[in-house]
Amino acid sequence: MLTFVYIFLIIVFFLIFIEYFFLFFYKKKNNISYNFIKKIPLSKIIIISHPYLPYVKKPNSISPLEEVVNYPLGKVLAPKLYTNSMGYYNGFDGKRDVTVPKPNKLIRINCIGGSTTQNYIQHENKNFSYPILLEENLKKKYSNLNIEVNNFGQGGYNSAEILVSSMLKLIDTTPDYVIIYHGYNDIRSYLTDDFKSDYSHSRQNISNVQFKLSLNNLLPEIPINFINYIINKISPSSNLRYSLLDLVSVGKININNNYNEGLKVYKRNLSNIINLYQAHNSKIILSSLCFYLHEKVKNSEIHNKYMEIVKLENEIVFDLSKTYKTIFIDADKLINKNIENFLDTVHFSIQGMKNLSKIISEKINLN
Repeated sequence: MLTFVYIFLIIVFFLIFIEYFFLFFYKKKNNISYNFIKKIPLSKIIIISHPYLPYVKKPNSISPLEEVVNYPLGKVLAPKLYTNSMGYYNGFDGKRDVTVPKPNKLIRINCIGGSTTQNYIQHENKNFSYPILLEENLKKKYSNLNIEVNNFGQGGYNSAEILVSSMLKLIDTTPDYVIIYHGYNDIRSYLTDDFKSDYSHSRQNISNVQFKLSLNNLLPEIPINFINYIINKISPSSNLRYSLLDLVSVGKININNNYNEGLKVYKRNLSNIINLYQAHNSKIILSSLCFYLHEKVKNSEIHNKYMEIVKLENEIVFDLSKTYKTIFIDADKLINKNIENFLDTVHFSIQGMKNLSKIISEKINLN
């Protein structure tokens, strides 16, 4: 009996030692504490396949869970949301629908982009996103007008995916204004080997890896951080907040690859997005993308490479604003690079969202 107790205690102490050892070195290496990844049952995953896009959100569904997300520059609460009938998070709780055809006398403003547009943060029981804040600002400024600002951001989408979703779905909402705050997400494709202009060398449909999600679902959830880390390395997490882009990405990234062809495709895709909306009488607002090379990553080769390319993307956006005579906002210049405004290199804190919405609202003249 005593032998069994000794063995049990040794195992417990060993697990405790490994746990603390893992947490210490993970934080030292990544400049961020490890965030335990909770499993999501397959039945509650709202990311689904689509014939022309790598993934979309399931319409009229509930996001799996509310959770604290540990960004490099701070923790935030990601709220539980609903998707609307178009499969986007829109409005305060996500489920606000977009009426088609557009009602008379409604001024409709659509925000398109990736996670920097989509992101929601909850604080003191209030949900924040830059489109929500932009709508609040514009309604204060133009209290006599019926204004609607919609969030058509989709986390992880690159310019090709925004183009496809715009052509097949978003254009039907007949927006008066379209705000394009985008960049960064295409870079992974620029740097992936065997570049192709349709990004097929770097993207696949999520249906191709459904078995990986099924495998993860079968593995037990053990409340020990280092075991959680190992399990999610073996099989991508069923919590797609952490594994979605890994699941739909293919090919090998080489940061020394020439990215000039990628930038040409980025310019082509943005040009087509602008052409599409302008052909339907929408006014375009283009913004540079903010990139904050903060202290924790300032010596990182990959982050410096991304910053280098984002600057070139921003130059393309500025040139396109002149070519197509659109409104241009240099958010990268106007928003201070500090921990008050950012959660990492590109995602905004609530204060950063407030600043972005303010400078955009100042550029919109509805009189």
